[in-house]
Formats: sequence, C-alpha cells, structure tokens
Amino acid sequence: MISSRRRLVVACVLLVLEAVAFALFVTESVAGAIAAVGLTCVSLWVHVVLHECGHLVVAKLLRLPVIAVRIAPFTGWRSEVWVRPTPTATALPLRMVLFYLGGPMANLCAATVLGAAAALTSTALTRVVLLGAALVGTLLGVVNLVPGTSPRSDGRNLLRWLSAPTATRAALRAGYYQEEVSRTLRAMARGDHRLGDPVPDGNDPLLALAAFQRRWSTGHGQSAADLIADAEALAALARADSTDPVAAAAIGQVLTVQFGLWYLYDAVVTGAPVAHREVVEISELAQLAFHAQPHQLSARVAMSLAHLLNQRPEQARSLLLDIRAGVDLPDLCHVAFLLAAIAECYLGNHAAADALIRAVGGGYPQLTQVAVAIRAADSLPRLFARASMADA
Repeated sequence: MISSRRRLVVACVLLVLEAVAFALFVTESVAGAIAAVGLTCVSLWVHVVLHECGHLVVAKLLRLPVIAVRIAPFTGWRSEVWVRPTPTATALPLRMVLFYLGGPMANLCAATVLGAAAALTSTALTRVVLLGAALVGTLLGVVNLVPGTSPRSDGRNLLRWLSAPTATRAALRAGYYQEEVSRTLRAMARGDHRLGDPVPDGNDPLLALAAFQRRWSTGHGQSAADLIADAEALAALARADSTDPVAAAAIGQVLTVQFGLWYLYDAVVTGAPVAHREVVEISELAQLAFHAQPHQLSARVAMSLAHLLNQRPEQARSLLLDIRAGVDLPDLCHVAFLLAAIAECYLGNHAAADALIRAVGGGYPQLTQVAVAIRAADSLPRLFARASMADA
C-alpha cells in the first residue's frame, strides 16, 4: 500500500509533467516550457509567503496579538501566523473572521491581478507563466477556504466563528484556562522536591500519575469519560494502604487542583455548580496531600481549593495567610493569591480581595477573571450544595 506522502509526491510529479506538456504546446519550445513551469513552481513559494503576510497584515490592522510567525514552505513545517486574542475583546468574532480571510483573500487578489496581466501580454511564455501563477494563487486561496480536519485550517476556523461565535469564544476562554491549570500543575511538580523519579514499573503510582498527566495534556483521542475513569483509578491508587504517602500526596494534590479549578470555573463562568459527591472526593484527595506535607504551598493550595468548593472560605483563607512571594514559585504564589482573593470575597472583605488580585498582575488572566466575576457579583455564586454535617 502506497503511503499518503508518496501518493502526494507522485501526484505532484504528474502535475508538473502535465504542466510541461501544456507549456510546450503553447510556447512550442522545450526551454520555454521548462522555464514557464519552473517560474510557476516558484510562484507557489511567493503565494505561500503572500498568504501568511495577508494574515499578518490583518492581525496588525485589527490589533490581534501576534505571538509567532512561521513561513517555511517545502520544509515539512506548516507556515502559519499565530494570534492569541483576548476572549473578551470587542467584536472578536468579526475580527477573527477577517483574520482567517486575510490569507486566502491575499491569494485570490494576487491571482486576479496576475490573470489580468496575462490577458494584456502578447508573449506566449509570459502569458503561460502569469496564468500558471494565477492558477496557483487561486487554488491556494480556495483550498484554504475549504474547512479541513486540522484545527489550524482557515476554512474550519472561519466556519466555527461564523456559525457558532459564542461557543467558539467560550471554547477559546476554556482553552486558555486549561493552559493556566497546566501551568499550576507544572509549578507544583517543580516545587515538590520530595518526589523522586518514577520507577519503570507498571504498578508505580508516580508512573501512573505521569502517564495520566501526559494523556490529560495531549488528549490522545480520549473522551472525557476515559479521562475521568483514569482519574478515578488514580484516586483509588492514592487511597490504597500500600501506596507510599508521598506518592499518594502527589496524586491527591494533582487531582484536586486539576478538577477543583475546573469545578470553580464551571460554577462561576458557566453557572453549573459541581455535584456534592464530587466535592467530597476532592476534599478526601486534598486531605491526603495536606496531611503528608502540610507546610508545602502546593498542598495548602490544594486544601484551600477544597475548602472553597466546600463553601468554607475562612478555612481556605487561613491556609494562605503566609504566602512567601519571594521564596515560593511565582505561579503557585499567583494561584494562592487568587484563591485567597476568592475566599475574601465570600467573607465580604472586598478591599483585601482587590489587593490580592492586584498583587497577581497579569500572570493568570483567566483565573483572575473568575475572581473578578465573584467580586463583582451581586449575589455570590454557589459553588455546590452545602456540605452536610456528616460530610464536614
């Protein structure tokens, strides 16, 4: 069976041969035909550069933050302009539609100019070159407007922003929030010096935790149900008597922060408070981490998050009173400040909450917006049904 890459190479070779034959028919010269096809192939590189420049110019005109530009045709790398728009930006759907149209429209406009120039020339070789370049530009523009399977496809992103702008904006914000959750987990891993390297054993809890974090961060085609099942298996491993307390603590704080921050987001942003039984599980896992290393900031962050979800803001605040901004990792300090700010909001101390939010700066914009939304709410959002005395 021929691979898809080999089929593409064969198709390109056949296309070049057909182009040579057509150019030879028009120019009636072998050298002219080869030159025409060669210049047409060069025009593909020019159109790729023009395509990305179209995206870049529109991004600059619309003030979309550009974080990277890569133009690398024929190298195996994808040419692309990366933007990182703010989810709350004004007229974001329209700006993103224009951004994704920028590249294809640059190709189609250039193809129109080339076609008009070909109609005005009287030299056969020049006409073939210009028509070939116009055809390449048209194909590149049209192909990029067709929705593809890649998440970076211009056509696919155009369709998303046109058909479901609200859902796409929400997905963008959720994606940024998950990046912040992942940053927090990486900071916790760096700050936990008691953890050794995982043992290459299928029963090693730390190895299972590392595998879970890789699957969570990359997806690997798993559904949410699969990831939850993996998390439940990890939680059971953390509770097992045979598991080392330090490994159980690592699992407990990772699962608490990973799911707890999302429970907080769902309750505040989407208005979907978490079920009580989920918070009970979060509290049990946070206790495993806190009992093993009560003075470590990562364990205190996990425990304070569990207290917040349990509607116990005073206990959450008490764990975050002595944050050492110059000693502990900045990412952990930012999350701790924001959780403390949320606790202060629920306790009615708005001035203290404002000071803590200002202390974070712009480090965690999505989690900051969660804290700001709680601060600005007329009625403080309920994170879940209040725990009963038996659960307390």
